[in-house]
Amino acid sequence: MKSYLSLTISLLFVLVTERCEPKSDSGNVCNQAILNKPFVAKIGEEWCLSQTDWKMKLDAVVEDSRCNVANIDCVWAGRYVMAVTIDQDGTTLRDTFYAVNNWRDTIYNGSYAIYLNLVKPGTRPTTDPIDPASYSFEMLIK
Repeated sequence: MKSYLSLTISLLFVLVTERCEPKSDSGNVCNQAILNKPFVAKIGEEWCLSQTDWKMKLDAVVEDSRCNVANIDCVWAGRYVMAVTIDQDGTTLRDTFYAVNNWRDTIYNGSYAIYLNLVKPGTRPTTDPIDPASYSFEMLIK
């Protein structure tokens, strides 16, 4: 009887301690960006520069009022605005890409320039909002 009780207590201890161990968060993968090399990013992704303490997260679409629907006459070209968070050396900067000229913009952070070179999709079939997961961005860090 004592051996069953010891075995039960041992198993409970193993189960409880196994559940209390910290688990790695596989959702926070930091993609590696290389200086002066273009890359394609999506909303929600984090991008890091190797061998630095610099990372950027593409947070959310703030506005997409681009006039990029076929057969629509627009009063103005519109704009694309995206929120980003940049972390470097323990300092957090929240900023936005504010793209009005050819849907391009640049954010300057310390010695880095982060270029938003292209917003995709370039056109859309209707004026309905685009699912944030459908966006992709051609970017470059110098």
